[in-house]
Amino acid sequence: MERFNNFLYYFLLVGIFGFLMYFLHSRFLLILLLIFILFPLISAALSKLASRRITLKLLPKALWADKDSQAQVELVFKNPTFIPFVSCRIEFCTENKYYPNTQKNTMYLCIPALGEYRTALPVTPVKNGIVTVKTQGIFVRDLLNMFEFKVPCDAACCFYVTPRITQDGVKLASSELYSEDSLVLAKNINGTQPDGIRDYIPGDKLRNIHWKLSTKYDSLLVKEYSDNNEEMAILLAELYLPAIDSIIDTVYSIGTALSKAGHQYTLCFAPAGSEQLTKLYITDGESLFDGIEKLYLACPSDSDTTSMLALRREYAGSGIIYIHGGGRDKAVTDIL
Repeated sequence: MERFNNFLYYFLLVGIFGFLMYFLHSRFLLILLLIFILFPLISAALSKLASRRITLKLLPKALWADKDSQAQVELVFKNPTFIPFVSCRIEFCTENKYYPNTQKNTMYLCIPALGEYRTALPVTPVKNGIVTVKTQGIFVRDLLNMFEFKVPCDAACCFYVTPRITQDGVKLASSELYSEDSLVLAKNINGTQPDGIRDYIPGDKLRNIHWKLSTKYDSLLVKEYSDNNEEMAILLAELYLPAIDSIIDTVYSIGTALSKAGHQYTLCFAPAGSEQLTKLYITDGESLFDGIEKLYLACPSDSDTTSMLALRREYAGSGIIYIHGGGRDKAVTDIL
């Protein structure tokens, strides 16, 4: 509507000058009429050429952004030409790896000549996952705001969403499950190397037998572990897509509680279509974020038993903090 009005005013002025020139026979009015006719075309041509040189970048100020809070994604617009753009429309979208819905937004701004424009994009993640912000189109207008041109641009950036500690997670963290005396422990699932090899002694566990060396030397040999290597809490997570948001919140809540209590544990999960268990050794809050990042990068599954089946191929014992969807869209925590 705005462009239509500009064209209407333009043709109105041209008609007035043409009418006056016809009756007054003025050369000055003729010159003004020619200027009025040519100026929009010149403005459009210059703006078209200048629009090919502008650049746009999207830069996340931080790799992690809090859930339900505005992310710090900076838009950097550079115009190295002498032509300012009084009106610029930027269409961008926000995508989450786990969810097909795309949020579309539009921004309007003014780009100065020979300058750089910086502003923050209004992006607020509401679900866990990897969020991608990318431009879908940049449209600039000439000085008279009459002609619009589309600028080719494929700027994009990604950031991770920081899970939040849920109320259920706080209750679990304060329960007796995570007390020093009752923390469940599992053994030989963290994938650490044994401290040594020794002869078999009656009473040694069969899973510690080094079968390859025992066959080679025709004598039973066992792998010897220290207490630090042998005892490790297992936090098993299903990447069940319908409940993935709640599952990751619960993993983060329980993992944070374990780390604050000084416990070391192993975060385990299996991506979709994989029979191999991914095992991550978590020692503190920083390594927990590394584990959440690898959770995000893994492919989610439509099955709620993928991780458990992969675990049972490697470990048949108990002492597992199992976080799954229970066939629903909310996380369920079981102790196995």
